[in-house]
Amino acid sequence: MKYEEIVDIIQNKRRFGQASGREVTTEMTKLLGFPEQGMRIIHIAGTNGKGSTAAFVSSILQAADFVVGQFTSPHLVCFRERIMVNGEMIPEEDVVRIGEKILSLPMKLECTMFDICLGMALEYFKEKNCDFVILETGLGGAKDSTAGISQVPLVCGFTNIGFDHTAILGDTLEKIAGEKAGILKRGTVAVIGKMDSRAKNVIEKRAAELQVPTRIVDNLLTKISTQKIGLNGVFQRDNGALAVGIVEALFNQERGYLLDKYQSVFRSLQEETCLNGCDGHCDGCEKNSEITSFTDWKNYVISQGLKNVKWPGRMEILQENPFVMVDGAHNPQGVEALFNSLQSAYPKEKFIFVMGVMADKDYISMVEQMLPLAEEFLTVTVESQRSLQGQELADELKKRGALAELYPDMEMALQEAKQRAQRKNRKVIIFGSLYFVGEVKHIYETSR
Repeated sequence: MKYEEIVDIIQNKRRFGQASGREVTTEMTKLLGFPEQGMRIIHIAGTNGKGSTAAFVSSILQAADFVVGQFTSPHLVCFRERIMVNGEMIPEEDVVRIGEKILSLPMKLECTMFDICLGMALEYFKEKNCDFVILETGLGGAKDSTAGISQVPLVCGFTNIGFDHTAILGDTLEKIAGEKAGILKRGTVAVIGKMDSRAKNVIEKRAAELQVPTRIVDNLLTKISTQKIGLNGVFQRDNGALAVGIVEALFNQERGYLLDKYQSVFRSLQEETCLNGCDGHCDGCEKNSEITSFTDWKNYVISQGLKNVKWPGRMEILQENPFVMVDGAHNPQGVEALFNSLQSAYPKEKFIFVMGVMADKDYISMVEQMLPLAEEFLTVTVESQRSLQGQELADELKKRGALAELYPDMEMALQEAKQRAQRKNRKVIIFGSLYFVGEVKHIYETSR
């Protein structure tokens, strides 16, 4: 089977199956021989910021010279983005080989696309002998496919929790948080990021019931306030703080394993010879000489990981002149974070927004949140069966007094937005859906 063929088969699987993802994973991993057993797993749940937090954690652990597997969703441009090791996407030939293996399993329960991707990721991470594996939940927690693994995660991290997928997860923060807290198992550690106290209380209560230690990371925001981070947006400091909390919990949980790595790295640093042939006073030598303890090394890899992190589609600047930025904000909480970041980074500016959304999102709240910053809106219909028609979005904007105009496709909307930005000296901000952002990035990548 060719790569395109197997990806097409996987992507055309049902979005939701009759059985829960947790049940499907339990059956699938048993048939695969439990590839997850023995893995050092970091499990991340929440409404917004899961992918960014996973990227921060991965970057920090890579800075410590570990091999890190990362399973996230959805992909923006390429299916292979969902399964990465040290930032490198799974090769096409491995998608075919492992995908065929998963599809041929004698499963009694129906698999969704997400179930299959998770099975492929676990198989691939096992083959690559990953030191750590980061698993991002889908939309839930308790019934999520990632909750069906037999290996107890070392750490469970919780990002900001808000109202999304309410038809499935519940219509209150407490109900949604209860679903997210369903990933907790005895033997793990819960690390809770910045969130509404109602959601935090639910997670803490569930952790206490399971005798799971908890760590609240609000105080870490001060600790990383002077750190350089590689992602734009005020909200990314919250995600970075959570990632640091997760890593520090790992350092406590796996201290012996990490000490072995530190001692190996420390020896190599001390033995390293400066390529400039200096007398030990260049930047490189000074940097190495500063790492004289396990704590120094931990702080160094954290700072390097925060600085060097890469996660596309989150306040990502695609070009400077005219200025074009894309952001994956796709629910009211995400749009609020984007709004606050734009206000902070570009005070008193108005923007040309290009927007497309899914019909099952609270797009009215998203629209109303962004209106004060809008010069005008260009709307499009996202290429998805779940998409809200661009004309309906434009009509809702006009009802609220905004300038809004429908464009037949993303390419035309982007071209027009850039022309208007040059004439009016404005910035173009594209948001509304991660799938939408994927379309934009595909246009940029294919036009190079």
